[in-house]
Amino acid sequence: MLDAKSGYKPSAIWRSLVVGKEVLKKGLRRSIGNGRMTGVWTDPWVPSKVPIVLPRPNHIETKNEKVHELRTEDGTGWDEGKLAARFEEGMRSHQKRAFGCGARGRHVDMGNGQQGGLLCENGVQMRYGGILECSMCNNEPEGVFHALVDCPELQILWAMAKYDYSSRVYHTNILEWLAMEAAEWSDEQLASLAVAIYLVWERRNKKKFASEVIHAEELWQRVERVMDELQIVTFTEDRSKSEPISFEWEKPEYPYTKLNIDASIIKEGGGALGGILRDETGACVGAYTHFVQYPNDPLLLEAMAIRNGLDLAHKVGCTHLMVESDAKMVIDILRTPCDKASTLNALYREILRSCTNFQVVNFNWIPRMCNLVADFIFRKARIDCKNVVWTDSVPLYLSEVIFDI
Repeated sequence: MLDAKSGYKPSAIWRSLVVGKEVLKKGLRRSIGNGRMTGVWTDPWVPSKVPIVLPRPNHIETKNEKVHELRTEDGTGWDEGKLAARFEEGMRSHQKRAFGCGARGRHVDMGNGQQGGLLCENGVQMRYGGILECSMCNNEPEGVFHALVDCPELQILWAMAKYDYSSRVYHTNILEWLAMEAAEWSDEQLASLAVAIYLVWERRNKKKFASEVIHAEELWQRVERVMDELQIVTFTEDRSKSEPISFEWEKPEYPYTKLNIDASIIKEGGGALGGILRDETGACVGAYTHFVQYPNDPLLLEAMAIRNGLDLAHKVGCTHLMVESDAKMVIDILRTPCDKASTLNALYREILRSCTNFQVVNFNWIPRMCNLVADFIFRKARIDCKNVVWTDSVPLYLSEVIFDI
């Protein structure tokens, strides 16, 4: 990277990196691997407070002499004769530390291996050679590409992704990967990758600094949620909608039937759904409870509750339907184009197909205090964990709740 050129028609970011590398070089020094790539007289490889390039004595004619040439043939130590012919005693003591210690005394395990890299002035290695292990897998050095893309802990994320990111296995650098592959991606695929990488980094920091564990299999679901929220912001025009005038449940006007739904996750996994249908007199014409073992996501469960409620409304012969939910994001997405590649959008498209069974369907958000009966039903479902549908009559406990509220 430090030898990279501007190239033809470089971007503003690349031009900045090329200019900035000269400043970066001033604070870098070599960490010796096998010494074959490090110049004795051209690279700042000797441990020192300030990076320096050693001056070449007049009697040494070879300008491109490499550090490995100053080692013994078996690579186990320094050739004392060659050192004495080139350097004073004080300088030789600093040079001998180059294979065993990085800047400021930070240990760098090099020996005869191929690892090496650059050390910043504070002694933190920029490439492998003494770098800290990955805080997630605790098995490999935590380079940028490993931490954000290649860690074994993250492979479930890419397997669950709605897009094909398999080309990552052919690269070892994020910028290289994007430069080579991203031109063929859609804007949504690229945006989803950016969100995923952000969430991966957030997950890493929460574990490292707050001992909070976020399972990798939950990450793509969170990516979809961020993209769904972006969809709402992009397509929702009425962003300053006023609060409801009434904070009580209201009867629908004839010929409408009103469907109220609610749902929530269950601590042990899965979730509970509930819904109730009432006509223009406030009488219950149908209700249901439903228990699912998957998903364990509130918004998906709310959407499933609407879908199940539409099925019930069609079963009892409704033609004009008002659907109310206290999950604002669910209602907002149902009012926007559902063309994104997410589980939530796939479920919404299924809901919209079900709407073709009715003459009119309206979706409305209401405060929770206007949705108390549906809230009570799903709580009952969460306790009983049963799938029940009522159309001819409703249980006594529900009749009491409807009357009281």
